[in-house]
Amino acid sequence: MGKSTMAANLATTLALDPTLRVVAVDLDPQNMLRLHLGVPLHEGRGFAHMLDQPQLWHQVGQRTDDGMTVLPYGALDLSASVNMSARLEQAPALLAEPLRILASDPASMVVVDTEPGPSTALRAILPHVDVLLTVLAADAASAALFPDIESGRAYGHGLPAAQYFVINQFDPMTRLGPRIARSLAAQMGPRLLGVVHRDEYVSEALAAQKTVAAYAPRAQASHDIAGICRKLLTALGRY
Repeated sequence: MGKSTMAANLATTLALDPTLRVVAVDLDPQNMLRLHLGVPLHEGRGFAHMLDQPQLWHQVGQRTDDGMTVLPYGALDLSASVNMSARLEQAPALLAEPLRILASDPASMVVVDTEPGPSTALRAILPHVDVLLTVLAADAASAALFPDIESGRAYGHGLPAAQYFVINQFDPMTRLGPRIARSLAAQMGPRLLGVVHRDEYVSEALAAQKTVAAYAPRAQASHDIAGICRKLLTALGRY
């Protein structure tokens, strides 16, 4: 389970709360978020095609069966994607302001999936987010990179938002997995929202273009994600 899988499953689980209006925004040019949420693969429209016309973004929003809205990035070729990054570098408010307005409704919960590592899109929105949730695998690479991630260096600058973590793909049967998970958990302390076990239902759900909760609600991963959502809502003052 990666960041897009986690974002999709968190958004869907949050949408079960009838008091919340959940919007999932894909800031990754790979358009991975839609693969988990049932958005037709042939649908190439996205907000990136109308970056300077946020009043039209609702036209590309996709309502899902789970009762949430997906705002796809959109299919851009390499040249257009590079151009968009350059525009955000010069004018980050093009992205940050529409999302800030969208999240200003007390009933709204905006879940954003970013591309891996530092990016102009992440730099644009990071000063405005309430929570930065970083998903780390229970492996040696995550353990080695954790100091840079924790400090914000991995994102290109400091972190103005509250930072929380999820440890995913945890396999208690491996030799290193439990030791690394314990080490990371000790360093994260209360910022660790939960651990998601390695679960074959995650891959099956992706193949079916569904979230794990929708595909296999009794799966271990579904249980893990539900617990993470409860802690996230507590951190946001929703509980």
